Amino acid sequence: MSSLSKKLPILRIAAFVAIGYSLILFLTASLQHFLLGTNAFDIGLFVQFSWLIGQGKVSAIGSLLNVSPLQDHFSLLLLPLGLVYRIFPSPLTLISLQSVALGSLPFIAAWIAWRRQIRPTLIWTLLIAITLSPYPFLANRGDFHPDVLTAPLMLIAIVEVTKARRGWYYISLLLTLFAKNAQALFGFGLGAYACIKGSYRRGFTTIAISLGWWFLASALSSEGQDHVTNRLGYLGDTKFQIVGTLISKPWVIFEVASIEQIFLYTLGLCLPFLFLLRKKAGPALLACLPVYVTNLISSRGIHRELDGHYSIAIFVFLIVGCLDSMPALSEFSGKIIHRISWLTLVFAMAAFLGYARIGYFQTRYWPRLAEAQEFHKASQEIGEKESVLTSTNYAVHLAGRDKIEQIERNEFGEYSEFDVIILPGM
Repeated sequence: MSSLSKKLPILRIAAFVAIGYSLILFLTASLQHFLLGTNAFDIGLFVQFSWLIGQGKVSAIGSLLNVSPLQDHFSLLLLPLGLVYRIFPSPLTLISLQSVALGSLPFIAAWIAWRRQIRPTLIWTLLIAITLSPYPFLANRGDFHPDVLTAPLMLIAIVEVTKARRGWYYISLLLTLFAKNAQALFGFGLGAYACIKGSYRRGFTTIAISLGWWFLASALSSEGQDHVTNRLGYLGDTKFQIVGTLISKPWVIFEVASIEQIFLYTLGLCLPFLFLLRKKAGPALLACLPVYVTNLISSRGIHRELDGHYSIAIFVFLIVGCLDSMPALSEFSGKIIHRISWLTLVFAMAAFLGYARIGYFQTRYWPRLAEAQEFHKASQEIGEKESVLTSTNYAVHLAGRDKIEQIERNEFGEYSEFDVIILPGM
């Protein structure tokens, strides 16, 4: 690693890593998508929302969820996303954007470390930890969410906390919040991080902005699902009752999340970064708590799975924890740093092999190759204006239309209402 870094600037290498990583993310996600390994929830929802916005139908009701695009999570980022989708109308557009967003993280992290004059070997080690982490690989592979698109902006906002300039910080913060109402949790963590770092005014301002966004976005999306009740309703009927239950009877959460599940979830997130975290990582790790605790207490197990988007802010804060630890790590001898690099490689590889579900391609997706080929051939004959009834794996490929329903939901009314019915085995 050291000899290569002498021949080429570390940032140039990081750029190649980021490009290659983005390409791998895109190809694996696209392959899974082609082999019918994606579902209408949630990438299909965002395909339909983006299509509706691209057609100028911002207030139209999407048939997959029976709400308009902004009534789901009040994601303002869907507005420019819809314009992009109008130009490139394909689910692969969303997959490619998300792949590039996640794939850019190694380069941004390397740039930050280089500006802090971190030793090249440690920068290489951080690149290994990021690219071999199973989380972005899984989160990108089977789904799409606007908040994942903001991962680079989260990273920029966090590292801008202690900078005198304010523009990049607040622009990144606002764009991150605009991804969905629940991004306020990231804002709370960011505000806490700023306060711990001594930027009290910026920290309290960030918390106030995030709280205001939470109430505004939740009110404007109130006709959609009540996500707090859906996930935390077992703790109480109101937000005050939920907080009271957590304070008085915190052990109740083990009714929905076992200790084993919590441990495996936490281990999968942290293992690649374990040897790069030192005492200076404390503020970043504390800033994870609003998102991390919410995931732990949720009644939905998907919040504690690595293939969900719910942990993207935690992943970014872990990168920042490593960056904050690196000045102290740079003081170690070359021998110790070399050992840290190899341990990181071994543990990151173990995390990837243990969590990344590579075997799913062989056992779940590749066996559907013939079916996928027949489906894609048949779907080319379906016009954009035709209403469709189909299964969830097929719906995600045909969601760019006014009316499409999933037969699994059994809420579609009469068969005669649809122009096309396409189901497995037909």
